[in-house]
Amino acid sequence: MNLGDVPWDDVRFFLATLRAPSLRQAAEDLGVSHPTASRRVRALEEGLGLQLFERRADGLHPTAEAMELAAAAEEVERAMFALQRVAKSVEPAIRGPVHLTMTQPLATDLLMPDLHAFSLRYPELELHLQINTELSNLAAREADVAIRGMAAGRSPDPDLMGRRAVSTSWAVYGSGACWLGPEDRRAMFEGAILSDEADFFDLPVRGTYPGISLKRAACLAGVGYARLPCFYGDPVLPRRSSPVQGGDIWVLVTPNCGEICGCAWSETSWSMRCGVINPGSWGRSRVTPPGPKR
Repeated sequence: MNLGDVPWDDVRFFLATLRAPSLRQAAEDLGVSHPTASRRVRALEEGLGLQLFERRADGLHPTAEAMELAAAAEEVERAMFALQRVAKSVEPAIRGPVHLTMTQPLATDLLMPDLHAFSLRYPELELHLQINTELSNLAAREADVAIRGMAAGRSPDPDLMGRRAVSTSWAVYGSGACWLGPEDRRAMFEGAILSDEADFFDLPVRGTYPGISLKRAACLAGVGYARLPCFYGDPVLPRRSSPVQGGDIWVLVTPNCGEICGCAWSETSWSMRCGVINPGSWGRSRVTPPGPKR
């Protein structure tokens, strides 16, 4: 065996035996049994055709040949450690299909620029968007990532992995002679500052307009007033009140997609359009004290 053909694992055994006060200690450091360490050292000696250690009553003692090889072995060790550091720092290739579920307003009026930027960053990743409001498809592995709006302070199922990404701001929009039902006006106005000409608080609640898409369309048509998230109302309607904190937007994932989602979406652009960022550690969906974003 030539020195250049010595496997790295054998170099590790050689250096550990050289540095440890005994072969037994070297075996413990390497996590192997004493006979295994002894066998590996003898195999290395036979392969090199050199006696690297003298066997004495008080243990192994390195020979002159071993001391000559020590510097070269340490160079190999440093090179392997450097290789391991580089391997850990290299971002693994992200490729293949990812099934992403969210509501229509989040997709069309908030996140499409972020999804586009994400696709440019990871061109080998193929996004498949699903529009719905259920989390059951995530639990059933029908989707890999779910982006959901939830009431402030509420957490999803603790069995799901994810994080609360941002808090949204909401305001009153619209015009007309009524509120678009169903609506709780007092809860809606809590903390809001109304303009002096705001004369719509005591208007009656009429009709049923479920969902913010229908409410925005009705506001645009002049049917009445409604509270909408600012990212959804501001582009097409003037505000009728100051914004107040609304719900939270969560990013929930299946465990195998956790690392992908950790670097997927630009929280900075989210904060510009929907409110203050609430960073949290990736993990189970139960809220934990804020930690590093990545």
